[in-house]
Amino acid sequence: MEAYRKAASRLSPKLSPSALAQLGNSMEQALTDAPSSVYSIPESVRHDSFVLPNKDGTTSHPFEEAGSEVKSNPGAAIRSIGNSRRVFLLNSSLSPVELDGLSYRIRALASNDAINSILVANPLEDAESNCDMSENTTCLSSFMEEGESPSRGAGGPWGKHLSNSMKTLLHENYGEGLAVPIVSSGYDARGIYESGMHKHLDQLERELMVPLISLSKAVRGSYDETINSSPSKVPLISIPNGLTSDSGYALLLGSYVLATHSTSLKILNPLRGLAFDPVGLSYLLPRLGWEFGQTSREYSKACGVLLALTGYEANAEDMVATGLATHYIGSPYKLNILERGLSELNSYAGQALRPKPKTLHGREQDNAYDVNEEFRNVAVGNLIQHISEYDAAGADEYGCYLQDDLDEETGLFLKDKDPSITLAEERIQMYGEVFSEFVSWGATFQDALLEPTVEGIIARLEEIAATKAEFEGKPGCEEDVMVAEQAESLVSSMKQRSPLALRTVHRLLQQGAEADETLETCMEREKKSQMRLFAKEDGDFVRWAESGKGVGLAGMKSIASISKEKEETFSNWNHASVKEVTNDEVEEIVSDA
Repeated sequence: MEAYRKAASRLSPKLSPSALAQLGNSMEQALTDAPSSVYSIPESVRHDSFVLPNKDGTTSHPFEEAGSEVKSNPGAAIRSIGNSRRVFLLNSSLSPVELDGLSYRIRALASNDAINSILVANPLEDAESNCDMSENTTCLSSFMEEGESPSRGAGGPWGKHLSNSMKTLLHENYGEGLAVPIVSSGYDARGIYESGMHKHLDQLERELMVPLISLSKAVRGSYDETINSSPSKVPLISIPNGLTSDSGYALLLGSYVLATHSTSLKILNPLRGLAFDPVGLSYLLPRLGWEFGQTSREYSKACGVLLALTGYEANAEDMVATGLATHYIGSPYKLNILERGLSELNSYAGQALRPKPKTLHGREQDNAYDVNEEFRNVAVGNLIQHISEYDAAGADEYGCYLQDDLDEETGLFLKDKDPSITLAEERIQMYGEVFSEFVSWGATFQDALLEPTVEGIIARLEEIAATKAEFEGKPGCEEDVMVAEQAESLVSSMKQRSPLALRTVHRLLQQGAEADETLETCMEREKKSQMRLFAKEDGDFVRWAESGKGVGLAGMKSIASISKEKEETFSNWNHASVKEVTNDEVEEIVSDA
C-alpha cells in the first residue's frame, strides 16, 4: 500500500484532472472501503477545471469521457485551501447518492487532524453573476488572486461581472422580489416523485432518509458507532449566502454558521404536502435561543410555530437572534478573508503549545489524555470572531459583550472610560441593539401561536386580523393596524399549505418540545412521518408533484433576468381546511409504530 502511495505521488503532476480523480477514487476505496456514493462528490487539490463545463461544452468531470458533451455536474465539490477544506455547494439540491457521498466526505474530513476546519458555502458567483459560472470552471477558493491559476481567462474569477450598482441592488433587495441565490433545499422533492422512489418505502428510507440523517450527524459532529466513524475533531463552518430551506438546514448544523445580509431560512415542505425532513427541526425549533441564553428563548415555542407553520422567512438578524446562526458577518465577501486565514492556520495536530509528557520505559503511555486539548480549534474560533460583526451570544468582533458598557441614557454609546485604554473612536461609535422582527412577531402573537391546535391558532390570528377595520384610519393606531395586517398575512399563508402537512408539523413540534426528547429521537420520528406522507396513495405530496406547480420561490436560474416571477403554488389538497383533518389521520402519520 505504501508503494501505491509513492507511485501515485510521482504520477499525479503528470495526470489530467480526470485521470487524477480516478486514481484518487481508487486509492480511497482501497484504503478506506469507502462507499461508491462518495465518488459523486469530487475532491481535488489541483487548480484544474474538473467540475463545471468548459466553454466548448465539454466536461472534465471524472465520470464523463474526455471531450464528451456534459451530461451532469456534481451538486457539490471539495477543494483544498491550505490547511482547510472548502465544500462548494454547486446545486441547490443534491441527489440521494450525493447526500450519502457528502455525508461520508464530511465525516472523514472532520476526523482528520491534518486540517484545521471544513468550510461549506455556495460560490459567491451566485450573487455576482446571477448563477452564471461559465467563466469559472475551476471552483477555486474565493481569495485566490487572478493569475494564480493558468486556467483563468481574462473574464476573471467571477464570471460575467455585474456593475457595483447592480451588486448593491441585488444585495439590498434580497427577499423583496428580486432573484436570490438558493443555498440548499437538501434534495429535489419532485425528482423523488419522478424516479418513483416514493412508492418503495425500503428504498426511500435507505437511499434518502438515512443519508439525510447521516449528513445531519456528520455536519453536527456526532460520533456514530454503527458506521465505525472516528470522532470529529475539526469544526465545520457554514456560510449560507442566500435562502436555505427544509432539509438544507442539515448543512447549517455545524460548529459555526456565519450569516451574511442575504442569509435566510424558510420552511417550504407544507407547500409540497410534506412535513419536516429528518434533520432535527422538530427538536431545534421549540428550543430557539436556548443554546446562547438569548432573549428569544422566552418566545422559543411561539417562534418555532411561526417559522414552521406560516412559511415566515427568517432573515440573517432573525437567525442570529434565535441561535439558528452563530455569527453575523454582513458582507459575503468576508468569505475571502476567512478562506485566506484558514489556509494559513495550523492544522488540528499542529495546534499544540505543550510537549507530550514523557513516558518512562516499561510504563504504558496514556494516549487518551491530550495535554493540548484546551488549545485545539481556538485559533479558528478567534478568526471567525474577528471577521464577525457580532455573534449569537452578543459579543462583537473583539469578543466584548457591550451591553454592560453602553451608557445608561441612550444605550447607544460606550461609556466614557480612561482614554489610555479606550480610543476616542471607540467611545463615540454607535452600536445600538440588534432588532429581530421574527422574535418581535413571535412575542406579539405568542398567545395565539401557543394554542394547542392548528385550528385554534388560525382562529386566534383571524380574530386579531379582524381588528383592522376597528383601528384603520384612527390617529395613534398605526401599530394596531400593522399587527392586524401581519396576522392576516400569516393566516393567508397557512391556508395555502397542505392541511394534513400543517397538522403533522404541529404535532411533531409538540412532541419534540417534550423534556425527554433528543435530537436523535426527533429525527427518527421525522423520518417515519415524512416517509408516510411521501408514500400516501393520492396523498397531498403526489397531488402536488403531479401538478407541476412550485412553492412560490423566485430563484436565480439564469442571467436572462435579475427579477424572476415567483412560482405558482398548489391548492388542490385532499382536505379543504385543517378542520377536516381528523386526529386519527395525524396519529397514523406521526405514530412511532
